[in-house]
Amino acid sequence: MSAMEAIELNLDALELKYERLSVKRGAAERKLLTSLGETGQQSPVIVVRGEAGRYVVIDGHKRVRALKRLKADVARAVVWELGEGEALAASYQLTSQGGRNAFEEGWLVAELHRMCKWSLGEVGARLVRSKSWVSRRLSLVEELPDWMAEEVAQGRIGAHAAASYLVPLTRGNGTEGRLLVENMRGLGLTNRQIGRLCAGYRTAGRETRRKIAADPALYLKASAAACRDGALSEKGNRCLKSIELIGNVSLGLTRSLPETLHCEGTEAEKERLGAAWAVSRERFSQLSKTALAVGLVGGTNAGQ
Repeated sequence: MSAMEAIELNLDALELKYERLSVKRGAAERKLLTSLGETGQQSPVIVVRGEAGRYVVIDGHKRVRALKRLKADVARAVVWELGEGEALAASYQLTSQGGRNAFEEGWLVAELHRMCKWSLGEVGARLVRSKSWVSRRLSLVEELPDWMAEEVAQGRIGAHAAASYLVPLTRGNGTEGRLLVENMRGLGLTNRQIGRLCAGYRTAGRETRRKIAADPALYLKASAAACRDGALSEKGNRCLKSIELIGNVSLGLTRSLPETLHCEGTEAEKERLGAAWAVSRERFSQLSKTALAVGLVGGTNAGQ
């Protein structure tokens, strides 16, 4: 039998030991379940030979789970005559453009490095990646707390939100950070909402942090209401005060500069004030460009 020939294997003979290397995506699994129910299995799963006549699934865990839910007895499979590590690496090369997130790649690197005892250089060579890329992926998953890894793996927390917001948050706020994430379960938050929660938590005082961690949904609701009512966030208030301060200082200088330079100003004073003005004008030019870039002002009055 050719190594690429699809055969039928009993579902009970399949081991899903590597399904932990992939995130469960509920919507995609429901879609696949519907498709398999209507048209049957179209693509075979990839397996390697295990012990005692069993087979280890390398690719296709989602299909196997769906077939089991449909009470099927067998799955179409292709048997690769490779070791498990070699097969995992080969499967990654075939599907590297298929949207694996950074954590899934990190879990694969950790498996090949820790369990298969491959050096980081060998892992990189097998995955056609640089050693530095392999090291970064390994570091990402090694600093991920076990409880958060489970949340990501089960699809309850998005990989982007975990990497961008939650991992940095929990480095210095372990217990309270975990409480915040646990209380986010089941809320169906978007990455933007999670980002808003974490930003609010980082800038808040101790008591407000405790309240955010205890009831993140209430914080988001209050934050949304404040935006609708025209209220500013804490950062927004600081920016407003700074802008008002710039305006007040500018008004004061408008009045004092003529008096200073026309009546009492010396050449030395003019030189020093002129140098300070050049620096301030450059900084205000940068501020004006930023205000234009973020949509705070229009193009015709950005520098006015």
